[in-house]
Amino acid sequence: MSRKFLEAFTGYIFVLPDLLGLFLFLIFPAFLGLYLGFYEWSGVGSMRYVGLANFKRMFSDPLFAGSLLTTLKLVAFYVPINFIISLLLALLVQHPSKGVGLYRTIYFAPVAISAVSIGLIWKFMCQPKGIVNALLMTIGIQPQPLLGSGSQALFILLSTLLYQSAGYYMVIFIAGLNDIPQEFYEAALVDGAAWFQRFRYITLPLLKPVSLFVLVMSLLGGFQVFDQIQILTGGGPYYATTTTVFYAYRMAFQFYQFGYGSAINFVVFLIQLLLSFIVFKIMNKGEV
Repeated sequence: MSRKFLEAFTGYIFVLPDLLGLFLFLIFPAFLGLYLGFYEWSGVGSMRYVGLANFKRMFSDPLFAGSLLTTLKLVAFYVPINFIISLLLALLVQHPSKGVGLYRTIYFAPVAISAVSIGLIWKFMCQPKGIVNALLMTIGIQPQPLLGSGSQALFILLSTLLYQSAGYYMVIFIAGLNDIPQEFYEAALVDGAAWFQRFRYITLPLLKPVSLFVLVMSLLGGFQVFDQIQILTGGGPYYATTTTVFYAYRMAFQFYQFGYGSAINFVVFLIQLLLSFIVFKIMNKGEV
């Protein structure tokens, strides 16, 4: 055997565990979900083929329509706000100086905490007699229902997501900012460019690949929220925080309609694919 073949064979051996994991935990479940979407199955016994009935059912299911609207509303707020906060944090702690390491650690710390733990902490804070209402009362605002109100519960869910994810994307932005050659900023300073001009014409354009990654991953993350919903609200009140993924979970594992739940998840996958494609087109060409 040639040396080139041995090197290639060794490389494939090293990546084989990752490829197997990708197939077993991502690709195979995705195709299995699509397959189940054409069947009616309670999780036990035989499956009954129903064709497109599960997909047609979504068009007349008001709970599915409501969950999709809730998901799009959550994503519409989460993606841009997460982008702005993460970028601002990265700009604040980009350059090494005294105390910056501590701030980086503080901002990144929530990333290392499990979503379940964060959900429990925020649920405790947002109880009727919790910390949040106590703080509101100190500034003269009457106690709020918080998790008992549909709009407020969705806002708290959004805040929880931002709290946990902003630090992670901050690190991504710091890496992107550090890759921008300093010569560009020095030349702009010589030309008398102000901070905002340097940010608009140098930082943002050269951060486009990182920005694309952050936007797409935030988009996908917003669609896949589950732990925080389960802990904070259980999808309530009155389905106000029930997203499509959470609704699919309830259909499959609470009402034992695995076929319908799988069909919902496949439709969510198609929506994610479409929105990701739109983001790619906008970031790469400036138009859809």
